[in-house]
Amino acid sequence: MWTHQLLPLGLFLHSVLAVPLAENKGKRNPLHDYKKTAETSLIRTDKALKVKTKLLNTTEQCAKRCNRSKGLLFICKAFAFDKTDKRCHWLSFTSLENGVRKKHDNAFVLYEKKDYIRNCIIGKGATYRGNISVTKSGIECQAWNSTIPHEHSFLPSSYRGKDLQRNYCRNPRGEEGGPWCFTSNPEIRHEVCAIPLCSEVECMTCNGEGYRGPMDHTETGKECQRWDLQRPHRHPFRPEKYPDKGFDDNYCRNPDGKPRPWCYTLDPNTPWEFCSIKTCAQNVVRSSLAVIETTECIQGQGEGYRGTVNTIWSGIECQRWDSQVPHQHNFTRENFKCKTSP
Repeated sequence: MWTHQLLPLGLFLHSVLAVPLAENKGKRNPLHDYKKTAETSLIRTDKALKVKTKLLNTTEQCAKRCNRSKGLLFICKAFAFDKTDKRCHWLSFTSLENGVRKKHDNAFVLYEKKDYIRNCIIGKGATYRGNISVTKSGIECQAWNSTIPHEHSFLPSSYRGKDLQRNYCRNPRGEEGGPWCFTSNPEIRHEVCAIPLCSEVECMTCNGEGYRGPMDHTETGKECQRWDLQRPHRHPFRPEKYPDKGFDDNYCRNPDGKPRPWCYTLDPNTPWEFCSIKTCAQNVVRSSLAVIETTECIQGQGEGYRGTVNTIWSGIECQRWDSQVPHQHNFTRENFKCKTSP
């Protein structure tokens, strides 16, 4: 014989709901894997390219299904979501491939996997899915499904999900050195490919307020949160409210005048971090998105004001920018090289 003790309703509901809520809170949205292009669809002129369709309610559902498609017969590289019919069109190709063209269409939103259209690597390049197929010394790569001239065990059937297609450079085991391949030279078994780190090719001018590049990781390697999502961190920078701030996908931006570009992170315990983006060479022309400088009045929020007013509305005199007395701050010439602040 056994007995049980009834729990108070509040404790019972907490015990039932606590686990699902906790799991859902830190769940990564699959849309972080994609570059979004509004009012765009892809048209295949090469009919050998494959398309699959299904009725689904949200783009997040489309992304989940696309990420699951890692078989040998169909690898999903992008999807176009029909907003009118709520239909998802999964594509085995991206806009960069031969036999494909972009089409402007108000009914569609295109989502392309960033790993397939990125021309640089993050970290060790384990997720690189680009089309580079020559090594750093210029040797053409051997196809992964071939064992000539070099025998190997890195066959597409053995490494599903690693996209060992054709003879493209890959890093299926995530090893140091980055993407590599077996070479077509019988004397050289394998060699790494010359694919740069994204942190090496991305650069910014001034404090990066005009930066519009695709860096999507912070300086400590954390993945950025999408600007059009409010999870895991709620924030005020919604793309629809700030159409001129370049809030594309989850790319690093500097919308609020910080020393350099930053982003919210997918780490629930780290709201935001700066991104590692180097300063462009001195001969790089300043971005066309730079603010308009004024001296007699202000435009927008006054970020371009260069006049000589030095008192606040109540008549109190302003502290010099190059002084840390009486208030300490980080608005120095070193941190804001493009701002004239006598």
